Amino acid sequence: MIENSIYVNTLFLTWQSNKDRNERHLVGALKRLDSGFEFSYLVETPDYNDALVKGFQGYPAFPLNKGPFTNDVMATFMKRLPPRSRRDFRKYLVNHHLPEIFDGSDFDLIAHTGVQLPSDGFDLIPNLEEAEVPFDYLMQVAGTRHYLTYEQASKIDLYSVVELKLEDDNKFDCYAVAVLVGGVVIGYVNKLFCATVRKLMERNLKCYIAQISGTLERPLIYVMISAN
Repeated sequence: MIENSIYVNTLFLTWQSNKDRNERHLVGALKRLDSGFEFSYLVETPDYNDALVKGFQGYPAFPLNKGPFTNDVMATFMKRLPPRSRRDFRKYLVNHHLPEIFDGSDFDLIAHTGVQLPSDGFDLIPNLEEAEVPFDYLMQVAGTRHYLTYEQASKIDLYSVVELKLEDDNKFDCYAVAVLVGGVVIGYVNKLFCATVRKLMERNLKCYIAQISGTLERPLIYVMISAN
């Protein structure tokens, strides 16, 4: 269970093509400001331009080549989450390792749960660079299906200690951080988190297996990161 909630002022919008599930692109930013909330596309970044090449057409409510957007921004993204008034909302919280009574804001809720839907490739993730320690964050391990079958993943014990290993010589990404259990690589840290995780590794960072799910074709493993 998450004991120390994460608090940031920036959530990054990521996008993944339905035709290519191997890479997630950073395409926008949702910011919490004193005056409200603002969403804008990160049009100057290589990730954004690469996403356009791969078919990115923008988030449905926010047309490309416009913005920043300030009207009903949070309400737009909250449509992707169950309302707090639902009877099973507490179950939703527990499924994301949050306490049954969550008194954080909607922005804080998204920071912990994301906004993934099976119908598209969008998600919102926190800018961990802004997070003050201590905090706990449930992170999906990237690329697990390339290293483990679903059967192998399901045999990993929950709460197993996770080791993070820097891979400065990784030919695909010199900032890569491998995720290991019992000395075996089970995947990698999301590339959007690597820079921050590398800094946190210089402090007291504890990681363990918190959840295993997914399908035969796509096993999913989630690691709880506790920064102190």
